[in-house]
Amino acid sequence: MLKQINIELINRIRKPKEGNRILNGMISVLMFVLFPIIIIVGIIVLLTLGIFSFFQRLFSRPNMAINSQSNEIIKPTQIDQWNLFTNLNQLKIYEKYIGEVRFGPAYLNLKSEPKINYLNGEIFGDWFFTYSNGVLLQQWNSTKKPNTNLIFIGIESLEIKVLKKNIPSVIWDIVETKDKILELNCDTGKEILTYKIEIETLGNTVYN
Repeated sequence: MLKQINIELINRIRKPKEGNRILNGMISVLMFVLFPIIIIVGIIVLLTLGIFSFFQRLFSRPNMAINSQSNEIIKPTQIDQWNLFTNLNQLKIYEKYIGEVRFGPAYLNLKSEPKINYLNGEIFGDWFFTYSNGVLLQQWNSTKKPNTNLIFIGIESLEIKVLKKNIPSVIWDIVETKDKILELNCDTGKEILTYKIEIETLGNTVYN
């Protein structure tokens, strides 16, 4: 009954008034006159906010530099900051921002507690997918062109398994099917590649 009352109240608010035709006509004329003014004021407000936002970003990022050869945006002010990337029981993985490809995703350095030596000095994408027994990561082989590896870290053993090498994409989406199979969809810009991984044999078998 409470839901029906709420719906009825909303419908009533949205209904046009039909009581006083003269008053309704005056309101219609007034709205017709004021509508262009409202539009102009709205445009002015949007332009003002846009200009303010532009200058705010301009002066708040004085150290930003663009590498024209690799089309990368570098933000030195963020390089020394480590943040929590993901937390899996006793395993904590931290991220440090390195840069981002123009019109593309960011890439990071990673470190972990307990320490995993494999992560040192490697570049990773801002992407991960967790399981009850581990985490999948996107390792980058290059920042100039899409070339990535799908790797798996086991929580208990802390071992690294490279499941797939040289994937020509950094835009990933992964889903788990009803048959307990992972489907990794990789958008290359021209096509979408789908990789299937059986959960039971994760780290040993990859189906392309």
